[in-house]
Amino acid sequence: MPAGPSKAAAPAGADFTSALREQLEKVSEMQAEANAGVERLLTGESENITEVFSTARKAEVAFTLLMEIRNKLVDAYSELRQVRV
Repeated sequence: MPAGPSKAAAPAGADFTSALREQLEKVSEMQAEANAGVERLLTGESENITEVFSTARKAEVAFTLLMEIRNKLVDAYSELRQVRV
């Protein structure tokens, strides 16, 4: 009796796409959190500058890493386009 398509039969590109989208969302959330922390600090709602700085730094590092991954993907794509078949 044939079974329906399993998750293992899904194309690898779909997994990569969903993982990349998930990471983009996480970085976006981190940046929103950092912006909210800065806003709270500036309005006087919070006085914990260390926490705000830490959150902002984490968002900056995550964004920088995401940009490096993007650059590597663009480089890899450029190399693939130059391959002669």
